[in-house]
Amino acid sequence: MQFAKLRLALPLIVCGLAASDAAEVQETGAEGIFYGRGLVKAVEPGTGWVTLAHNDIMGCMPAMEMMFRVRAPEVSRELRPGDTIDFTLDGGKYVILDAKLVSHAE
Repeated sequence: MQFAKLRLALPLIVCGLAASDAAEVQETGAEGIFYGRGLVKAVEPGTGWVTLAHNDIMGCMPAMEMMFRVRAPEVSRELRPGDTIDFTLDGGKYVILDAKLVSHAE
């Protein structure tokens, strides 16, 4: 009986360990200023938060879609979904410090 319980629990334990290792790989703990390029998916009115589908941010994080805070609402005021931007990121706080329009949405 005990063996059957262990046999059922073992895959769950292995999956849990693998998931914790994957989480450690994704969290680089990178601090400093990083540069990236991304496609604007959404801009939150009022707060200026921006959702970007961004390329790899070297030394900070892999390519993904993610919502970022902005240093000030003015940083994202002129941005629209579909715009491509170059941006400066505070890697410790995941805050976009500056954004430069590369191309407008088509």
